[in-house]
Amino acid sequence: MSDWKEVQLKDVSFYSDDRISVDQITVYNYLSTENMLPDRGGVTLASSLPSSKTVSKYNCEDILISNIRPYFKKIWFADKVGGCSNDVLVIKNKDTNQVDSKFLYYNLFTDKFFDYVMSGAKGAKMPRGDKDEIMKYSLIIPPLKTQQKIVKILSNIDNKIQVNLKMNKILEEMGMTLYKHWFVDFEPFQDEEFSESELGLIPKDWSVSSVGNAIEIIGGGTPKTSISEYWENGIINWFSPTDLTSQKSMFITNSAKKITQLGLEKSSAKLFPPYSIMMTSRATIGEISINREPSTTNQGFITLIPNENFNLYQLYFWLKTNMEKIMSISNGSTFKEVSKTNFKMLQILKAVRIEEYTKKCENIFKQIECNLCEIEGLTRLRGYLLPRLLSGEIDLLEIEKQVEEV
Repeated sequence: MSDWKEVQLKDVSFYSDDRISVDQITVYNYLSTENMLPDRGGVTLASSLPSSKTVSKYNCEDILISNIRPYFKKIWFADKVGGCSNDVLVIKNKDTNQVDSKFLYYNLFTDKFFDYVMSGAKGAKMPRGDKDEIMKYSLIIPPLKTQQKIVKILSNIDNKIQVNLKMNKILEEMGMTLYKHWFVDFEPFQDEEFSESELGLIPKDWSVSSVGNAIEIIGGGTPKTSISEYWENGIINWFSPTDLTSQKSMFITNSAKKITQLGLEKSSAKLFPPYSIMMTSRATIGEISINREPSTTNQGFITLIPNENFNLYQLYFWLKTNMEKIMSISNGSTFKEVSKTNFKMLQILKAVRIEEYTKKCENIFKQIECNLCEIEGLTRLRGYLLPRLLSGEIDLLEIEKQVEEV
């Protein structure tokens, strides 16, 4: 530890002031705070490009941090060249012969760093980090070879997480293809007789039902936030749309806020069973996740409870494939909302003889859930190791072997 040096962030890095023409970027390499994912979730595609002629430029191995509402912990280690909005900080390594760029990234990945940024943030409703104060953040730098060993350990965990995420994306695409094969193209029934319906030609022994008559639909509610007994020591998942937009996962386990049994009883929120399907119905419409524990939601949701006639797999992909239609029935002036009344009037196919489809989908969903459980475990492991590795508290050689085995 005697060869570890305490420095400030400004000693080893600086803010980039490079610019890039908007003509040279696309939605694939443009970043704003909107398409950086919370809780260190990386980035997604931008919805649009800015109207300005130039934006801040970033390069491979730069560290990008959203400086609006730092408590969302939006950070990304760049793997390409692109542009970003002014609300995204671009931090560059001063000397790669002294500091490994990814080691620097992992130092800024920590809760400790984001807590520090928030402690000096300015603004109440939309706090921003103070750029000068951020550069005063203290970190400990070991010799370069030690940095690289730490990076290898943490990168092995991150790489496995990314493999599982990519695998789940492929599995969900397979599930969607399977759904369309059975419920859109009716391929397994092409040699059979079809009949006319409100949804067009369908297999003769199938039928059409309104969603309201076919499936139990549940809304949500919010216990009074001023009454502590409804919230303190709560153990019941109480999902808000932010939980779904931040996690963006087929299955979801934990909500940011939880309510007590009394809070559930004193609000319009209703408890629903595991493996129900939650869809956000206002503000951001159409985020979909499946709960893994008994849960409830706030009023920004429509929740579907599968039954013997409409299983989890059919309902999940029915929502996905009918999102344009669902969006078309939204209304409201301040913000758009899909009402339960309008939603219940939508039509859905009541199918028979789909045992093969159900079995195949069940295997897909089980594998996705298994991968997500592994991601959760790896994320906990990374959270445990990260501060200890960066402070030199644990033996690198022993941890390296254990992580490689995992």
